[in-house]
Parts: sequence; structure tokens; C-alpha cells
Amino acid sequence: MTRNIRRRLLPAALAAATALALAACTFDAPGSEAGASDGAAAGLDGLVKPGVLSVGVTLPDAPYMIPDADNVPQSGITKDLLDAVAAELGLEIEFIPVAWEGGITGVAAGRYDIYGGSLYDTLERQQAGTFVDFMTEQATLITTAGNGGAYATRLDACGQTIATIRGTTDVSYAEALTSECEEAGKPGMQVTEYPTQQDAELALESGRTALGIQSEAGAAYAIEQGANREIVAEPFDGGFYVGSMMNTAKPELIDAVLAAMTTLYEDGTTEELFAKYGVKPVAPGINLQK
Repeated sequence: MTRNIRRRLLPAALAAATALALAACTFDAPGSEAGASDGAAAGLDGLVKPGVLSVGVTLPDAPYMIPDADNVPQSGITKDLLDAVAAELGLEIEFIPVAWEGGITGVAAGRYDIYGGSLYDTLERQQAGTFVDFMTEQATLITTAGNGGAYATRLDACGQTIATIRGTTDVSYAEALTSECEEAGKPGMQVTEYPTQQDAELALESGRTALGIQSEAGAAYAIEQGANREIVAEPFDGGFYVGSMMNTAKPELIDAVLAAMTTLYEDGTTEELFAKYGVKPVAPGINLQK
């Protein structure tokens, strides 16, 4: 089953995440060139490990980071973009697997240059690092295939069980829906918080919960790949920018990544890369979520 992990950390999770360590293994992007420049020409000497742009990733995270059978990223929205950014900077790219709970704190600790994937830019996260944003995303309710007809609108879901992922904006969306329901005189959601995306998906698949929450891009991709999913009603109000989170203490590196993304956006490369996933980029910017 294709899984999409949306990185939407709440403030409480930021503090808790500091105790988590990275996984020990690393892997390079397929096709990366061993003889890449050390980054000095791009003004990055001393800001990155010589010749390398390192990216922390939590897998699976389709369609942002799509791994192979060995859990090595092969393609995806963010993967393809960061491959192109690294090439623009004259660097190899190295993807470092990391537990979700430690992903954001790993940037501040200098374990890697970027934490990326389907990472939502939020005001809380901007306190922990700087985002270089490149697209927008919305979340939607999902259910198992064939059950979507019961939910013509979000309010039809009132009183139902819903799976969320602990420490993510899933929880905020479920709480907001509960408020909508109660204001309409309906019962609130019965929310269960699971520790991982896999646990939340299993709860939905097994019938322990009637609904889940997923990004539109992730849900659409999963359905296209044959997952037992159906999108319910209209997406949630508002939305988030998606971006690459970087260490605020390295403004020169942030500026270099932003400049590379801007070049790729302006020459049409990013739109071409994203087209295969059915999404469109936005002009890159710093901390665009307001």
C-alpha cells in the first residue's frame, strides 16, 4: 500500500522530539556523481560536508519521497526537486533516513542540511528552523473505497471515529472538525491518535476507525496506485505551504538553496518535474506560511 506521511508537527512534539536519534544508515541518490564539486564555487565551503547536500527523510512518504523495495528514495515531488537543487549547486545529494519524531530537531543539531518530504510549513515549526517553500497543499478526509458515498459533506462525518497521527496537524484538523460539528448541533469526532502513519492506516483498513486524514496529493497518488482509499467530501479549509526545513543559523546555505530553487522555477524545470505527480509549484520563498 502506498503511504503518504505528512510532516505536521505540533508545538508539544517539538520539545519531545529532542530525545530521538537518527537511524544509522545513509544512502545516496541514484545517478549522483562521485566527482561532484565541493560546493566552493557556490559559496558553500564550510557550510556543507564537502561535496554533499544532506537531506533527512522519513520513509515511506509518497508521492514526495517514493522509495524502492530497499527503502531507498527513487523519485517523488521533493526528491526530484532536491536532486535538481543539488545539481544546480554542484553537489552530490545524500538522503539520511530518520525517525519522524527526530526529523525537525536533526536540522538544528546539524545532522543534515535539510529535512524534507511532505513537510508542512507552520508557524510553530518556523521557531525551530527556516523553510524554503515550493508548493501548497491541502488536507482531506479519506475512507476506504466504496464508503465515500456516506459523506457528501464534512458534517456528514460528525460523530464518526477518525484515525490521526500523534503530534501532527491531523489532530488539529480533527479538533477543528469537532468544533464544526458541535456548532452545527451534531456530535463531535471520536478521535484516536496513533504513533505512526502505518498504525493509522491499519486502523482504517481494519475498520477500527471509519475515517482518516491525508493530503490531497497523497490520497490521489495512493488511489492511482490502487490503494483501498476514497476521498471524502471537500478538503479542509485553508492549507499549508510545503517546503524544505533548514538550519536558521546557516543563512548563506538557505540563500543558496532558495536561489537554486528560484532558477529551477523560473526556467520551468520545477513545473516539468512536478507534472508527473499532478501538482504545480509556487514561486519559492522563505517561511511563506503566515
